[in-house]
Amino acid sequence: MNKRGSALIMGLFIVLVLSILTSIFLYKQVNQNLAAVRYADDVKALWVAEGGVQDARSDLSQSSPATGQIGGGNYTVSINFIGTNDNSDYYSVVSSGTVGSVSRVIQSVVALTSTVPNASKFPYGVESTVEIDFKGSSQVYGETTPLPIPAKTRDPDYYKENSTFSFSDLFGFSTDELKELSTVYNNAWPSGEISGVNWVVAPSSNFNGNVSGSGILIIQGDLKITGTIDFDGIIYVMGELDMMGTAMVSGAVLAESAASVDTTLTGTCDVEHSTVNIQNALNLLVDESTQVVSWKELPN
Repeated sequence: MNKRGSALIMGLFIVLVLSILTSIFLYKQVNQNLAAVRYADDVKALWVAEGGVQDARSDLSQSSPATGQIGGGNYTVSINFIGTNDNSDYYSVVSSGTVGSVSRVIQSVVALTSTVPNASKFPYGVESTVEIDFKGSSQVYGETTPLPIPAKTRDPDYYKENSTFSFSDLFGFSTDELKELSTVYNNAWPSGEISGVNWVVAPSSNFNGNVSGSGILIIQGDLKITGTIDFDGIIYVMGELDMMGTAMVSGAVLAESAASVDTTLTGTCDVEHSTVNIQNALNLLVDESTQVVSWKELPN
């Protein structure tokens, strides 16, 4: 009887020990899992806060705190203007990212730089990649041409033949990028008053309408003017240019003509190089870029 009682007590003791060991193991396992989850949330919270900074970079003009969600977390961003230096505006961006019960806060200083293409890259009233054929009463002159301007003036200081130039270098945008910013005319010529940046995918017909306005006019294809155009700014032709009708341009005309085709100015064609009108046109192409210049984590 005593032996049976001793065995029972020993068995209960062993079960108790095993239960304690199991409880300890489970406690450690749960704590490790909780620690792993918290660590993952901690890392996610940092990247959610960073995502808030990146979202703020797209619109630094926000005056009130902005909120958003990224990857299962939430962020709150506040933006404050610091000042201006070296043509850049500086902003303090404080972003708090929260995932679960974990939050992390970062502060970045973001520089906003606005650049505009310079009119000095357009020194000619007419510039062509091929020879320029002047006919009729066509005129090309500019700011330094002696006054009064005689008939059929073709001031060599204001036109250039067989030139080389790059679209992206002139405008600061690729053709695809600038087309995205433009009012696009597909297989149709504009008419009436136009302004801003206009992109024409040229039809096969001549331009025989009437257009006036200002800004930038891009012709994707050939431009043969038999109508009337009165324009202040930049006309850029990706093809053959033949100005036969009545053309009054104050600014610059550029043509990427095929090697076998001359750029032709004839009829009543009057091109006056105007740095002011060229720069006014280029001012439409403000290229804004942001850069994070400093970064630190703040205590939560």
